[in-house]
Amino acid sequence: MLIDIDRVTNLIKEAAETLVLPRFSSLDETDIEAKPSPRDPEDIVTIVDREVEAALTSSLQREILSAPVIGEEAAHHDRSLLDLTSADGPLWIIDPIDGTKNFAAGKPSFGIMVAFVVDGITQAAWIVLPALRETYVAERDCGTFFNGNRARVPPLMREVPPRGSILTRYMSEELRHTVTEGLADVVQVVEPSGCAATEYTNILRGVLEFVVYYRLLPWDHAAPALVLSEGGGCAKHASGGDYTVRSQNQLTIVARDSETSSRLHARAKPNGQRDL
Repeated sequence: MLIDIDRVTNLIKEAAETLVLPRFSSLDETDIEAKPSPRDPEDIVTIVDREVEAALTSSLQREILSAPVIGEEAAHHDRSLLDLTSADGPLWIIDPIDGTKNFAAGKPSFGIMVAFVVDGITQAAWIVLPALRETYVAERDCGTFFNGNRARVPPLMREVPPRGSILTRYMSEELRHTVTEGLADVVQVVEPSGCAATEYTNILRGVLEFVVYYRLLPWDHAAPALVLSEGGGCAKHASGGDYTVRSQNQLTIVARDSETSSRLHARAKPNGQRDL
C-alpha cells in the first residue's frame, strides 16, 4: 500500500511547529493532568499530547481512509484499541508526545512518533524531536534518513564497555535481578532519558550502544524500532526474534548491531527463555 512519505513527514513537522514548540517551556499548571497507572503513579498527560494526537489522527486518516489509528491517549481510555495490532490491514500508531514528563519540565528530550503498519509489520516510521530540530524517517527496505540525509549506525570507535540504559520498572523481581547482575560488569549504565524516541536515535547516532526494555507498548517502539533497524541496528527479544508491534512484554535489547545484542542477551538471560 503506497503512502506519501514526504507528505506525512510534513504533517508531523507542522504539528511540531504549530502545536508543540509554542507551548514548550510555557505550560500552565492547568495544561497538565495526572494520568496515574499502577506501575507509574506519577504519570502525566498535557493538553499538547491531546491536541497533537487529535490533529494527527484526523490528518492520517485522510491519507488512508481505511486505516484505523492507535494513539497513546486514546488507548489510555480504551485499552481495546491495542487489539488492532493483531488485525490485518493498514494501521497508524501515534505517540503524540513521547517523553511527556521531559516536555512538561522544559527538557528537550521528547518527540513525536508515528508508525504505519500493514498486517502487523511496520512499513514506515517517523520520529520528530521538535526541540532538537531532528527528523528521522524510515521506510522498510529503503533505509533511514536523518534531516534528509541517509543515516547508519557509525562504526564503534572505542574499546570500552558498551554504554546504555536498563529499564527495569516493569520487570519481575527475579528478572530484574538476573538482568542487572548479569550485565553489571560488562556494560556502562547511564540514566534513562525517559523518552524512547531519544534513546533509539541516540543508538543510531552512536551516543549509546544499547537500551534494555521489558514493556513494549506499540506507540513506544513501533516507529523507533524501524528507524533503528533500517539504520543498521536491531531490537531483539531474549527468544531471538525481532520486535514487532505484536510482541508481548518481554526482555528486549535494542542495540547498535546484532553482535552487541547477542552478547548482552547471553549475559542478561543466560537460559534464553522468553518472558511473557
